[in-house]
Amino acid sequence: MTLFIAIGNPLRGDDGVAQAVLDQLAADERVVMRSLHQLAPEVAEEIANYATVVFLDADQSAGEVILAAVDEHRPTRRSLTHISSPDEIVVLARALFGFRGEALLCRIPATDFAPQHCLSQQAEAAAAIAAKRLVAEFLSPPPTPGSLHECGTSS
Repeated sequence: MTLFIAIGNPLRGDDGVAQAVLDQLAADERVVMRSLHQLAPEVAEEIANYATVVFLDADQSAGEVILAAVDEHRPTRRSLTHISSPDEIVVLARALFGFRGEALLCRIPATDFAPQHCLSQQAEAAAAIAAKRLVAEFLSPPPTPGSLHECGTSS
């Protein structure tokens, strides 16, 4: 089962782009969706129960939607406060709770973090792209038997 975690504050413009992505994803029994303003160490215990966790976050430096493995080898060094990074959470989940799954970070381009309730046009477009990519990666139905074309056979 997959856990999607949207990180960001929708009251800060494009910082809410991850939540906008979740809003575009259809409900599916294969995934669980969470929306958080920020990551806290307590999330490590929760992610340990999933085969895959996908963190979604706004990123000013991303020029396009990027879906990549969380880099656990170089975790961000911060004190364990109520603001943690995906890499810190995954390292904690593995060390303390036996997480053995896959951890990914979906970085979504964002530019405007001013206090407001709406996304910029760029962030809206990036949210649509991210949602389509996540649906294709995680929510597309598996092929049904007989639906695959068999090469090299003749009738």
